[in-house]
Amino acid sequence: MENKTRNLLSLKAEFHDKGKASRGLKNIMGFIDNNKNEELKHLLRFHDPIGVYGQELVERFEIDALIEYYNLVLVSVFAGYAPGKLDEITSGEIIAALNNPAVKPYYQKHYTYKMVQYTLQFVTENRQFVQEGNATTISTFNEFISLNRFLKRDQDIERFLGMLDFVWYNNNTINDVNEILASPKKLNEVFTAKNKTEAQNGVWGFIKYTMFLSQLKDLLVATEKYPLLQSSFWMFHGYYFDRMNDKMKQIFNEAFENLEKTLGDPAIFKKSIEEIYGGEMPEDLSEKQLREFAKTIIDQARGDVSFVLDTKWAQPLNDYFSS
Repeated sequence: MENKTRNLLSLKAEFHDKGKASRGLKNIMGFIDNNKNEELKHLLRFHDPIGVYGQELVERFEIDALIEYYNLVLVSVFAGYAPGKLDEITSGEIIAALNNPAVKPYYQKHYTYKMVQYTLQFVTENRQFVQEGNATTISTFNEFISLNRFLKRDQDIERFLGMLDFVWYNNNTINDVNEILASPKKLNEVFTAKNKTEAQNGVWGFIKYTMFLSQLKDLLVATEKYPLLQSSFWMFHGYYFDRMNDKMKQIFNEAFENLEKTLGDPAIFKKSIEEIYGGEMPEDLSEKQLREFAKTIIDQARGDVSFVLDTKWAQPLNDYFSS
């Protein structure tokens, strides 16, 4: 068995054969095999005017996990990690799930996610991409997977991304997160609250997500010579980047200015570092050093967010699939 085929099987074992994606496949194929397209279409409806709650929301998250796996397979192809042409079983499953008329509006119209459309196009057109894995492409792909695991493990980030994806938590939405980020007083309460509200958890998620964006920036820079891999890294998360540009971009400057002011308080800065990294700050740092450290971190985060959210990173993949 070739290494690339073995690599694909390892991805499948971790991200497809268990957990949410496995249940998502069982759910979606249950609808399709039993000719319940109308029921599947209703499950994957837009959330307005008929809201999505409870078990329906759980089932949609599971289908989202399955779709995410399919997209990860496409990224692995551009990395030279998996075979450049997908096998019939993998391709057939992707086509069955994503090309179903009850599923297509979900990612084409209701919650536009271009990467899904490109994943389907890659297999329906029976495309092949030649990329031999090398130290850069394989190492960055492995780091990309590690970053994705980090996103899945952190409950604050999960809450923030859920809010970006139209989900309400105890009537708290992304608008409540933005309201906190726009208020130094409310932002200060986030760092001092013992029992956090869902919106405050969302703010913590935003802060941690900016750390992820900084690390993703490093991967984008490292893959400069591999524009399709670089673009696929970006577009894999492009749905949430589009949501941030739509719902948050106008408050970014104010948010980072307020974070800099709030974290300028040495006690709050220490507390935030301890909560994020699970460790303690050195006691011998002066207040001036702590303030400078906080300013440096916020300035870097501000620049990294602007760098990553630039939609130009989608262009190489757009060009590839339009040719």
